[in-house]
Amino acid sequence: MFRERSLSAAGRVLATATAFFLVGAFLQAGEAAARSAALEKVIEGAKKEGVLKILWTEDHFGADTGIAAIISAMNKRYGTNVKMQFTQGSSFPANLGRLIQEYKSGQKSSTDIFLGSAGHMLAGLKTGMLMKVDWNALVERPAPKNADFERVNPEGVGMAVASRVVGIVYNTNLVKGADVPTSIEDVLKPKWKGQIATTPYVTGFYQLAAPNLLGEKFMTDYITRLKPQIGGFITCNSLDKVASGEFAMLIFDCGRDAALRYQKSGAPIGHTVPKEAIRDNVIDLGVPANAEHPNAGKLFVVFQHTEEGQELLWKYGAYDLEIYPGSHSKKLIDDFRAKYPNAKFDFETVQEAQAQDKEGVKIDVYQKKFLKILRGK
Repeated sequence: MFRERSLSAAGRVLATATAFFLVGAFLQAGEAAARSAALEKVIEGAKKEGVLKILWTEDHFGADTGIAAIISAMNKRYGTNVKMQFTQGSSFPANLGRLIQEYKSGQKSSTDIFLGSAGHMLAGLKTGMLMKVDWNALVERPAPKNADFERVNPEGVGMAVASRVVGIVYNTNLVKGADVPTSIEDVLKPKWKGQIATTPYVTGFYQLAAPNLLGEKFMTDYITRLKPQIGGFITCNSLDKVASGEFAMLIFDCGRDAALRYQKSGAPIGHTVPKEAIRDNVIDLGVPANAEHPNAGKLFVVFQHTEEGQELLWKYGAYDLEIYPGSHSKKLIDDFRAKYPNAKFDFETVQEAQAQDKEGVKIDVYQKKFLKILRGK
């Protein structure tokens, strides 16, 4: 009887294992079946290319370490063996200028992927630098219903991949208690004269000059009053001079993600969002029209929209795309909107940039004007 029970138990184990195997095989088959013929073609193309060139902006996606982990997961998912060729790039505007120049001169692109925000992607559309792709035919994950914005950029020049909450970065050793700014007016206190940094492309200021936000007149006056406070310029993601205490604050950053990354390393960095305006700076990925490995580039973009891709974005980049369920960025944005219900709110997407352009709102004109004031020219 013991032997019969043992055999019966063994049979149950075997049956269970077989069931799990069949379910796993079914899920794998279902996943493969869910992939479109267009995506399968891109996967095969990426296998042949075998390389993904990336000219990257500072520490986005965790720089080479984070990108390598993302590419490894992508290879595992799609059965590819794409190798990364990583080059440390500069700011979004600097990278954009370089890639447009390469495109216009007929050279191969320095990168198979371009990372930028709304205005940069719109410039990629206008110049023809960015490839137009039917992303909905490639992405496995359906677009969420009632999403706040469309994940595919106009005419298919890339896709939104992550949301960033813009605010003020500060050194927690220098800025404490009541000195932590809750308003953009707080950084105008005499004690902060020469202690404030901004970016060389005055991010945040020119976007807020749009008529539906704080307006050009308000921002021109504010920039004029802010000028004596500015002690220098730093890029959004290089916060070393704030962490070291050379500057007390950076107004504005490009997104809270850089502050979170510095905090994880133990740097004395804090982040706050002012009550006047909450900016949701959405960043995008696109493939240059003159990319050397376009299929590998497309596959990298597609992978960011899988659940695993979004998890890795949060792990290494400290951001994800708010339109997907469980988004960490969505919670951050909702928390700030609840805290400041009267704040102006801005989804900075390529669609918004295109609409402003059609309405004659020249954001780049504001940018040049404010930079001239701050530089005293």
